[in-house]
Amino acid sequence: MKNIIKVLLVVLIGLTMACKTATEPTPTNEITEATVNKITAYGTSKGVTFTRTPDNIFYAITLANPTGRVSQVNEYVKLHYVYTDLQGKILDSTAIIRNIPAAFLLYPSSNTNKPLLNYVAALMKEGEKSIVVFPSTANSTEPTVLMATMISTRNETEQIDDYVKEKFSNLPVKKTATGLQYLITKTSASGDTVKNDKNISVTYTGKFLYQYKSTDSNGFPSYTDKFDGGSFSFIVGQAGAIAGFQEAAKLMKVGDKGVFIFPSSLGYGTAGSGTIAGYTPLLFEMEVTAVK
Repeated sequence: MKNIIKVLLVVLIGLTMACKTATEPTPTNEITEATVNKITAYGTSKGVTFTRTPDNIFYAITLANPTGRVSQVNEYVKLHYVYTDLQGKILDSTAIIRNIPAAFLLYPSSNTNKPLLNYVAALMKEGEKSIVVFPSTANSTEPTVLMATMISTRNETEQIDDYVKEKFSNLPVKKTATGLQYLITKTSASGDTVKNDKNISVTYTGKFLYQYKSTDSNGFPSYTDKFDGGSFSFIVGQAGAIAGFQEAAKLMKVGDKGVFIFPSSLGYGTAGSGTIAGYTPLLFEMEVTAVK
C-alpha cells in the first residue's frame, strides 16, 4: 500500500458494488392512466390520499411532525424504510429490529440521477413517516412503494459531535483548530516523535460514522462501519496521505494509538474522490509503528 488515497479508492469501489440495494434506481417520468389508477387504488386500500409531485411521484405523510427539521443539501440523512411492490412483497428494507438505518448524502434537486431515498428524504421532516409510490424505476416498469421513517439529518460538524458524544462520553476527546477531534488511547513515553519529512509506518482501521449494509460470502446481509484497514508508510508533510491522516500522525509518537475523526475538509472535500462522496467525515484508529 503506497498511500491511503489509493487504498481507499480501491476498497470503496468494491464496497459500493457490494452495498447496492433495490432502492438505488432512479424513478422514471413515464406514467399511464392505468398506472395512476393502480396507485390511487393502492392509496385507497391504505386509507391515504396521495399528493402527486411534478415529477410524477406519489406520496402521503402518514405521521406528521410540523416542527421537525428539514434536511438540507449535502447533509447526511438517516431513515428506516421498507420497500415493496403494490402487492406488499418486500424488495428491500433496513435492519429495523437491529436499529441500523440507511445513511446517505442528500443530493441537490438539480441532480437527475438521485437514488430513490433522496426523493423520499426531500419530502419529509425529522420524525415523520411517509408512503411514497414510484410509478416506475430503472429496475421496474411496475409501481413500487417505499414506506419510510425519517430519523435525522445532520451536517458534518453535527455528525462528528453526535458521534463523539455517543461513543466517547466522559472521555478526554480533544479538538484541533481544523476540526479534527481525537483521543489518544495508548501513549509511549519513549517513542520517537512524528515530524514533517520523516518516513513513518502506521497501522490503521478506517471507518464511517454509520453502519452500512453489504453482503457476506454466503450472500447474507452484513452490517459494519469499517471500510478499510492495514498498514503502510509515507513521508509526513508530502503527498501520500490525506490531510486529516497527516495531522493525526503528527499528534503521535511511535507506540502511540489513537482515534481520529475529521471532516471532509481534511479528507476528500466537498467533491469527494472516486466512490467517496463529498461532505463525508472519516474516522481512523491509528498506531504509529516506526519513524525513520
